[in-house]
Amino acid sequence: MNIVILCNGDFPTAPQPLQALAEADHIVCCDGAYNALMAHRPDITTPLTVIGDLDSIGENPDVECIRISEQLSNDETKAFRHVIATFPHPDIIILGATGLREDHTIGNISHLADFREEAPTVNLRMLTDFGVFTPIDRPTEFLSFPRQQVSLFSMTHGCLITTQGLEYPLHGEPLPRLWQGTLNASLGDRFEVSPCGGIVLVYQTYNPKN
Repeated sequence: MNIVILCNGDFPTAPQPLQALAEADHIVCCDGAYNALMAHRPDITTPLTVIGDLDSIGENPDVECIRISEQLSNDETKAFRHVIATFPHPDIIILGATGLREDHTIGNISHLADFREEAPTVNLRMLTDFGVFTPIDRPTEFLSFPRQQVSLFSMTHGCLITTQGLEYPLHGEPLPRLWQGTLNASLGDRFEVSPCGGIVLVYQTYNPKN
């Protein structure tokens, strides 16, 4: 089941996230993201749930609203936990998680590592207007294209990373700083990233031909 979690950052404009939104079986809006969805897609017929403290929209009689007032986690996390508790075997795509405030952007992206730990068997990606983040904790092969821009972010201290098919290969090496795995490139139509002892976020830019 394709589940989209729509966060309250910049509403997506690129074809890839908009296609994911259109193909969703269910959309879970993080509080105020519901207002953005109605502003950009007022005619949408996909089943909706709004989750969070609901301080941005209040109760809406036409939409399922789930109020969670605790402040120890953000609305993205509340939405993710609701999805994995509610939908069997979901394929989760997170949209609208970037833009606006930089601290929210960094926090939303970083939460992908926590989500991978909480639900290691769930298919999970975050689509932005420029590319896609995928959290992995095991050897993973990615479909690609020549010269696709690829960045790796180690989210676990001491994680050792090996790659195949990238311009600048890694051979069981750590990436202690976030910038150290950025600005790599794919050599062909696929590449592989193998983390050992932790979680890595793999970022790929979209194919400009699509």
